[in-house]
Amino acid sequence: MVAAVHAPRLLVAGLTSSAGKTTFSAGLLSAYRSRGLKVQGFKCGPDFLDPQVLSAASGTPAGNLDPFLLPAPLLMESFLRRAPRGHRGLSLVEGVMGVLDTASWGTSSWEVAQTLRLPTVLVLDASASSESLAISAAGARQLLGRGGLKGFLLGRVGGAWHETAVRRAVEGASGLPVLGSLPWDLALAVPERHLGLRTPVTDPGKGLNGTLRRLGEAVAARVDLEALLRVARSAPPLPEVPGLPPAHGDLTGRSTALAQDEAFCFLYPENVELLRTGGARLLPFSPVRGDPLPPSTDAVVLPGGYPELHAEALRDNEALRRELRSWVRQGRPIYAECGGMMFLLDSLTDAEGRRFPMAGAFPGRTRLSPRLGGFGYATGRLRRSGLLGTRGEELRGHLYHHSLRTSPPGYAWGMTVRPRNAAPSHGDGYGSGAQFASYLHLRWDTVGDFPHRLLSGEPPRSPPDR
Repeated sequence: MVAAVHAPRLLVAGLTSSAGKTTFSAGLLSAYRSRGLKVQGFKCGPDFLDPQVLSAASGTPAGNLDPFLLPAPLLMESFLRRAPRGHRGLSLVEGVMGVLDTASWGTSSWEVAQTLRLPTVLVLDASASSESLAISAAGARQLLGRGGLKGFLLGRVGGAWHETAVRRAVEGASGLPVLGSLPWDLALAVPERHLGLRTPVTDPGKGLNGTLRRLGEAVAARVDLEALLRVARSAPPLPEVPGLPPAHGDLTGRSTALAQDEAFCFLYPENVELLRTGGARLLPFSPVRGDPLPPSTDAVVLPGGYPELHAEALRDNEALRRELRSWVRQGRPIYAECGGMMFLLDSLTDAEGRRFPMAGAFPGRTRLSPRLGGFGYATGRLRRSGLLGTRGEELRGHLYHHSLRTSPPGYAWGMTVRPRNAAPSHGDGYGSGAQFASYLHLRWDTVGDFPHRLLSGEPPRSPPDR
């Protein structure tokens, strides 16, 4: 008999991007945390920025829920591994884009809600409307149904008259309650920066923390926290699923050097956990602050992030650049995504046209572009066996970068990447054996025995040609 898990939970979704989902989600986590609840944040879709804000608000790393990257059983397991159980727990899932958006090419917030049976509240941006929001509320009620949609939150409201008018119109048209509101107040806005939100890593000062404190206080004053908690507790029990599979082989005694600072801050916490579950030791280091590779490490991981904003500091860390060059030339295990890959190439040209030498471990250079160089979900098919699997295997990941890359003509790429947004397929993936660096962001729990391959330096052999 499968055990049932009672995990109070809630989806905070919107009709559009920038509707105020992150503002409400972070404020709710902060408010409930201050009341003594055990709170856990999650983010739908491929995102590294919003989860850092949710992590700061909740005090624990926010999880990622992505039906394109994760099959349904793994999505459920990934959620239940983090979700607090029982009456004093709350899992808050922030949606991605509009509640139904991206359903045609990868994933949607509503798909996550259906899989995890999440009661949903919808954020309505009232900044440029009043009674007309009744149309949106009625449409949402009709499309999502009363079973899943439980109410609304109003963002960027004006004075009391404006809120009253919107509330009456929304509740009258939908038959569902407005559970709270937040005013148009710049003091409550989560600060933005290059490529997205300002995060605790990229903003180590008190700016974000002060915003989160004010948000929590505003939410406590203007949102019916008890009613919203009743909605979360109304979520039906979920079936218990097996725990995270252990890494193939015992990784005890093995160490991974993990770059962690303002330039390298985009990494799913689930990826780090996968190394820890096998017994591996993590050795954080900061390329921006001049750190060398930690001694006695068996592998190196360079996550994505903002190397273009810290190119001068990376250039000045000559010792690390030499170490990485030597590491790669010796064929030692290394994995890098996006910004980490950019650091391993010959040079980086920033948005002002300034060129900075990088590690020079792989042949190529990047330059920043005002337009996105890659965006959205993608599949990668391996051209040769190595760290990520055997030749012909398919990987699911996502792209998000403003840099353009130039590499030697005819370079023997490690995989073919096919974006799902109709962009042309292209080659990507530097390295061979136990080395791989590319623009593609991956969830490692979908990549076979990745931890063992990384830390043992023993990638699989290519299947014989047929």
